[in-house]
Amino acid sequence: MKTHQISSSAPGGAPAYLSNGLIGLRIPQIPLPRGTALVNGFVCRSPEKGMEEIAESPYPLGADLQLNGVWLSERPDLALFRGQSYDFSCGELLSQFDFTACAATVKVKVVTFCSRTLPTLAVQEIALESDSTCKLVIQANIAPRGIDGRLLYRCMPARNEDGILLWESRGGLGTVGAAYATDFTGDGLEKRRRNDFGHEEDMMLTEYHVAVKPGMRCSMQQFASLVPGMMNPEPHWQAARLVRAGARWHGFNGLRQDNRAAWAELWKGRIKITGAGEAMQDAADAAFFYLHSSSHPAMPCSIAPFGLSRRKEYSGHVFWDTETFMLPILMLTDPASARSALTYRSRCVPMARHNAALNGQSGIQFPCQSGAFGNEVAPFYSGACGGTRELHFNIDVAFAFAQYAHATDDDLFIRQQAWPVLEGVSEWIASRVTKTARGYELRHVTGPDEGVDNIHNNAYTNMAAIVVLREAQAMAARMGLRPPALWKSIEQEMYLPVDPKTNVMLKHDSYEYKEGMCVPETMGGFFPFTYKHSPEVDKATARYHLDKAETYMGMPMFSALYGVWACREGERSLARRFFESGILTHVVPPFMQFNETAVNIAHLGVCGDATTTVFLTNPAGFLMSCLYGLTGIQLDGDDPHQWGKFPIVMPEGWEKIEIERVWIHGRPARLSAKHGDDHAKIEFKE
Repeated sequence: MKTHQISSSAPGGAPAYLSNGLIGLRIPQIPLPRGTALVNGFVCRSPEKGMEEIAESPYPLGADLQLNGVWLSERPDLALFRGQSYDFSCGELLSQFDFTACAATVKVKVVTFCSRTLPTLAVQEIALESDSTCKLVIQANIAPRGIDGRLLYRCMPARNEDGILLWESRGGLGTVGAAYATDFTGDGLEKRRRNDFGHEEDMMLTEYHVAVKPGMRCSMQQFASLVPGMMNPEPHWQAARLVRAGARWHGFNGLRQDNRAAWAELWKGRIKITGAGEAMQDAADAAFFYLHSSSHPAMPCSIAPFGLSRRKEYSGHVFWDTETFMLPILMLTDPASARSALTYRSRCVPMARHNAALNGQSGIQFPCQSGAFGNEVAPFYSGACGGTRELHFNIDVAFAFAQYAHATDDDLFIRQQAWPVLEGVSEWIASRVTKTARGYELRHVTGPDEGVDNIHNNAYTNMAAIVVLREAQAMAARMGLRPPALWKSIEQEMYLPVDPKTNVMLKHDSYEYKEGMCVPETMGGFFPFTYKHSPEVDKATARYHLDKAETYMGMPMFSALYGVWACREGERSLARRFFESGILTHVVPPFMQFNETAVNIAHLGVCGDATTTVFLTNPAGFLMSCLYGLTGIQLDGDDPHQWGKFPIVMPEGWEKIEIERVWIHGRPARLSAKHGDDHAKIEFKE
């Protein structure tokens, strides 16, 4: 894992994204006085849409410097950027700059990270060294100025914590509690001051006034806790408790060591690709880093497509991206975080049951865009009738529960969480299909190709339904239950639109390609879903979409999977080109963040611009292609040693894929796949 560095200022570049899945920070190249912060589960009413979206939180690590009476916040032009480096091995960001005022210069080094072991904590150290005698003030603050919402409570206790506040979001949809504490180390301290007079209700600050001599070094450590109100009805007091534990019990060095150790454990799941080249390995490492940065066992509301890096893009809602592209990686590398995301869906089952009823169906129907409490939050004016007809979302969620059950073999999870979801979605499928002379059909739907509304028998959706019905019947058998006979009838008689002349499975009943972009949604039924039709249809369908790949390459999601589809057809050189054009073109400097649309086509304005980062679905899809697609493993109820279902075909030049540790049935195992082998190898370590 590399430390990525920049040594010259890049105005307009994407700021660094730091997160642990509960807190997400964006930090500019000069990190003071502030960046932006999001908290998983803290939502507001959008001023643009009037609907629920993730809310900006008070920034917990605000800071400022005063040198000989001049404040950095008032004279940012006096700061000279020296460099910024991001250590992917542990999630630490180091920012360096000089601040010059009144003939004096201080060199500033700022280390920032979000703790994985105490996930409500963001931690920062500001170290300074002066070249001359001067007066210096180092300030820590939480100033919610400029963000929507209102202050509900504020206090500055006499000891332990420097400040505590309770903030309510715009529209009153959520609250967040914040608390911070500081420490000072070094010589020359003259006084410590806080604005505890009660007059500045929109701000809390702590200042250290220092008389500095040439070469003298000093530092201030900041500890801040952010707690969403949905996890505690008095989140400000819980934040105070947690910041005390972090600052007073562990300290900066203790939290830093614990965070590094936690990351070292996660990196045992690193996907190592031999022969792919440095750029591709760097992309895989960056993908791994940002996905795991954005997930944690403590997150209450799963993972949005942009994680906690963006507020406006998709409003922080939860989509099918999570279950279909992100969770397959976490199931084997960080199963506790995967379970947390699935527990969010389990918590939302009652709302999904209401959603099904509102749409005239039985069972449960997870929404197109899910909010903090599991209700449908897709804009009502969007396509697919505000998301209500993009039905594959519901089936994608059910498939993820089945896959996690196979990965963990956790009987309690299966009975308490997986089975209720598989049963409810299967009941919903049975109530949603229409029986015709052709079989069972899903009519009036929208598939993953959201540009085409109100179609019949979207192939991806129908194939996914078949797979989930099979999974539900197998799970029922495992539990000694007898499922409705209708499930098997639908599974066996579901209609799929296959062209009898070409053997190509069509995207939907009325599909006819004319020109322009061809979204390869049908191929998703074969991978990452596990449907197989017949050798003739499978091959013809793959060939059809591989031949039209260039019309789609660089777009979100499916671009990351083309390499697998090509390898399964023996097209090794094509697969390598697909991975290069479908992954590397999405990487945005300086810290290998991922854009939704490839940078080389972003000017078309299809899905954002080159600064709209960090989109997690594309890099997660790449990791899934490596971990599952190229290794040929499929999770099922068989012995894990039998999960290797395909011979190993790697892209041209690639030799093998190795993972030091994956978690299978609660046990650590090593996974390896070498080009030319009959199947992947799983070796348990215990």
